[in-house]
Amino acid sequence: MSLRRPVAIAAAACLAAAAIPAAAHGASVGGASPDVNPDGTSTGAALAIGTPVATSSSGGITITSKGAALLKRRAVVSGLAPTRLDSVSIEALDRRGVWSAVGSGEVEDDGSFRAAWKPRALGLQSVRAVPATSSSAASRSTATGPQVQVTVYRPGVASWYSPATNGGSKTACGVRLTQWTIGVAHKTLPCGTQVEIYYGGKKLVVPVIDRGPFIDGRSWDLTKATHDAIGGKDGLITVGALTVTTVPKLKTPFQAPAVG
Repeated sequence: MSLRRPVAIAAAACLAAAAIPAAAHGASVGGASPDVNPDGTSTGAALAIGTPVATSSSGGITITSKGAALLKRRAVVSGLAPTRLDSVSIEALDRRGVWSAVGSGEVEDDGSFRAAWKPRALGLQSVRAVPATSSSAASRSTATGPQVQVTVYRPGVASWYSPATNGGSKTACGVRLTQWTIGVAHKTLPCGTQVEIYYGGKKLVVPVIDRGPFIDGRSWDLTKATHDAIGGKDGLITVGALTVTTVPKLKTPFQAPAVG
């Protein structure tokens, strides 16, 4: 749990975070009741349970991947390919629209393959599998293969806090903290910014309602209700996070200045 957060006194630039649409991956919804704005309207918070699995087939190759990954962290794709191929190349589509090799996998005798890669960009990332013979820069422009989309989150260490740890007072954004409040604290994101939190196969879109955490090495401070909704373990946890632009910002009583 974090220390009781002080009132921020100095303004700073807001964090430049990647923006993606709200989770629309077909996962089931449930487990956490929607929170409400100070004016009584709903924030739209809803818990999506279960990491979706994306599969695609083309040209005799099938690729399968989890629908979520963490930036610069090891992710795995698997699939099937013709046994005449020695290996397949795993490629990711960059922001310029160019396919780049990010991994490779040997094709086993039964046609299966497995490959590791590390996402290099936040948000929706297109990944495909092509014959390894297509891995040159010239052949990649004409190569085709099955592709899937993976949502890439920024990893960060998160703590949690409750009304008992902040003295039951209002947050830096003016929101009254209760045991049911869904939200997160962040040092620089504007109050009310909607953030998709990913942890252990669960996703929850929550608003920024406070400042913090004020301990080095931590990126987020989750309310106890948020921590419990995503199934957080005791102590610190590593979550994935992305800002969301398709959900209205929470109307907080006031905007707390960013802190360093």
